[in-house]
Amino acid sequence: MASDQTNSSNKKLKLHPGWILPLFYRPARTTKEIVSQEKPVWLTPLLILSVLVILFTLVAAPIRRNAVQMGSEPPPDFQYYSPEQQEQYFAAQATTTSPMMLYIFPMLGGLIKTWLSWFLLSILLYLSLTLAGSRAGSMRSYNLVAWSMLPLALRFIVQAVAVLASKSLINAQGLSGFIDSEATGISAYLRGILGSLDIYFIFQVVLLLIGVIPLSGLSRTKAWVATAISIVILLLLLGVPSLISSALSGLSLSGGFYF
Repeated sequence: MASDQTNSSNKKLKLHPGWILPLFYRPARTTKEIVSQEKPVWLTPLLILSVLVILFTLVAAPIRRNAVQMGSEPPPDFQYYSPEQQEQYFAAQATTTSPMMLYIFPMLGGLIKTWLSWFLLSILLYLSLTLAGSRAGSMRSYNLVAWSMLPLALRFIVQAVAVLASKSLINAQGLSGFIDSEATGISAYLRGILGSLDIYFIFQVVLLLIGVIPLSGLSRTKAWVATAISIVILLLLLGVPSLISSALSGLSLSGGFYF
């Protein structure tokens, strides 16, 4: 009975703040310690990212509201609209600056993207390594992927500072600026993928490549190929929301659909 209680307490999620800074200046040693854990140690980085998602949303919301209000001009021949159509237009404009659109949806979207990306990449990495011959448990993949995402916290901090300093939103994240923001179809899909590619994502990939070798017990080539496959699949999935958003933006509802 006592041993069961001990095992249960060992499986409880605990915070590990002592790994945060060493991950940046001693990545090899720190990731090796992380992947050696058979218990869940993934909570700390995900909590940090979740808090930063919320803070960034709070910082960006007032600037997003100003941008919407300054850029909202009535459509041509607005004066010829019926009173009902004009009311519908103003109602749609009010919706875009509502707390739901400025705070709740961006916050939920950021949190879902963070946690879902972690979950999907963890599963993909575990499956890829298993197919390559690794016998490591899935929990070690969850732990490594979570901590490899910690550089993305720097992205949120830098973006928040940039938004506050410039008083404007970041419209082209990562390499997405190479594709027109009004692009549709496959171009919009590629824009969504390129938006995830920046120096912070590269840092994440480096941490994965460092940690996956002691995690899997495979040769460097096998471990890195399996990791590359899982990352490419994740990037392909990350482009889907941009494609859906592009398709929906072409719809019209009460004088326009606004994003």
